[in-house]
Order: sequence, then structure tokens, then C-alpha cells
Amino acid sequence: MDLEDERRLDQLIRRLETWAVFAREPGVTASVQAALQRHCRIDHAAILMFPSGLDDLRASLRMRGFEILRTCPSTVVRSRLAERYDLDLPVLIAYAVRATGPALEVFVPEHGPGIGRVAVRERERNEETHLALEVIRPDEIVVRGLGRLLTSVLGFAPDGGGFNPYEDESRGGRTVLYFGRPVAWPRRVELACAGHYPHVLRSHLDRTPALVADG
Repeated sequence: MDLEDERRLDQLIRRLETWAVFAREPGVTASVQAALQRHCRIDHAAILMFPSGLDDLRASLRMRGFEILRTCPSTVVRSRLAERYDLDLPVLIAYAVRATGPALEVFVPEHGPGIGRVAVRERERNEETHLALEVIRPDEIVVRGLGRLLTSVLGFAPDGGGFNPYEDESRGGRTVLYFGRPVAWPRRVELACAGHYPHVLRSHLDRTPALVADG
């Protein structure tokens, strides 16, 4: 795998922390921390990478103590790349776990024309890198409330999202809401919710700025 991707992966693994990452935030009181932990769990950190193939990625992750547990197609990241680069590249999600702690989710776009400029920009800006919080018992009220907490207390703003029917298939797919901010780790957070919440998603997307296109 490319040395820059190896470096980015190692940096992300070093940042795979527990709730302490939010406890250090200004304005996060004990009650805010308790609300986050009551309704969410830290599920994974995610990164877009460019291995030569799945075997290449599997070997690199195994060296770091992770094993790929499952894979599925990505609809959300594929859509984001299409909007940003005007390219329709199939994207695979590889979900990798280790003995303890949060997992890793690696987005792997299919190699094809234009993939080089995608790799250059992503390695420079890490626009798809994020920390994912899984909502434990999602419903519309809980999801909306967590979104308001992220934007009002932690300084995030809506940053896209979508629905993927290939994830959490047994529970009706997965709705994801992304939130971003310009500084500090994590710069992007994903709220991952089993099920389909079209009204919440539409409201979130309506408040999301257009992606900055390549070039």
C-alpha cells in the first residue's frame, strides 16, 4: 500500500480514543457527556484509502491487529465522490475489528480513470475521515436531539449524509448524518442510526452546504 496511506492509517489508529476525546472539549459538561454516552457508543473511525486491492488492505490491517469482519457497497461516500469529482466510482466499505476498542471502517474506491486526482486530494485533506457514533436506540427525537447537541455545544455543522440499504440490512438499512468543523479532532463526526429516517435526513441535508468540487 502507498506509504502516505500507511502514515494516514497509523495516525487514525493513534486517535482511536474513548469518550475522553469529547470530555476535553470546551463547554462539555458532565451532563452533556452523560447524554452522549447514554445514547451513543463510539463505533469506529473511518478513512478513504487507495490499496491495490482488498488483499493488500487486509494485509496492512492485519499488521496493525485488525481483521476485516465484513464488506458492503457504500452509497453515501460514492455519492459524495461523484458530487466532488464528477466521477461515478463504486466504493467498498471494509469494516475491521481488533480484540478491544473501536473498529476501523475503510472506504476503498474502485480504480479507474480519475482515481489519481481523488487520491491526491484525499491524502492532502482527509475529507472523508471521521469518527462514528452509533445511536444505541435511535428514533427521530433522539437523533434530532443528538444533532442539536453536536451543533450547539461541540461546534459542528451539518456536512452531508445519506441512507445505505446494504448496512444493517436486518434492521432496515442505515441512516448516517455527518457533521464537520474546521479544527480539532475529530473534524468530522458521523451519527450512525439503524433504520431509515427520511425526514431527519432531508432536514439535515437541507442545512448542508454544497461540497467543494475538485479543480
